Amino acid sequence: MEPSTPGTIDPPANVLLVHPSHQEPDACAELCHDDGSARLKVSFADDDPKQPYPNEDEQIGFLVVGDVFMEGADGPDFSRPIVTDSVADPTDLSEIGVAVSRFCKHWDDDGEDIAVCFDSLDALLRHTSPKKVFQFAHVLTKRLSSVDAYAHFHFDPTHHEDRIVSTFGTIFDAVVADETAEESLPEATDEEVADILSAWDDEPAIETDPGSITEATDEDIADLLGE
Repeated sequence: MEPSTPGTIDPPANVLLVHPSHQEPDACAELCHDDGSARLKVSFADDDPKQPYPNEDEQIGFLVVGDVFMEGADGPDFSRPIVTDSVADPTDLSEIGVAVSRFCKHWDDDGEDIAVCFDSLDALLRHTSPKKVFQFAHVLTKRLSSVDAYAHFHFDPTHHEDRIVSTFGTIFDAVVADETAEESLPEATDEEVADILSAWDDEPAIETDPGSITEATDEDIADLLGE
């Protein structure tokens, strides 16, 4: 994977932000796209999530995944300046995808510029198989593209074998690495990526037609990510 810098990436785009999980890279703030008028932060309860605060004239969404009590657990209230939502089960990729899609639909209908920080794919991989997380990321990035979002997904390469990291990198428009990870970004050939997908399932249930995802409703997202 050839790394990019945030300044060279033109939004909208889906970006894989590669860095050790114990560090908060400066690139995260740059990729949050301060010019955006709506910003969604997806965090996991076992990673001690911190709620973001809005700038002037900015909409903030905060989605927490995991066993945590949050105001807004009954669904997001978009009349409030900070909109909260939660998904109790971190293995329920369908519900996580629908929750993110719900923010996208509301803000897109309102004509907002959308930025998303998903922290992190590693948290999903602690609870779910690489194949299912790959499918989730594939479907979700297409959904985010459909609303012209500027999204980035945190990913720690030190927790996974090189071929897994490279396979995830194929989903994204660009890869950004902090200085501690940049020199050791793994590379995988097309054949190696194909071998991994084949190993996960002889016929992977991964949607390959972008048009059928970008036009998807929340129900379609749930069906695509369902068991």
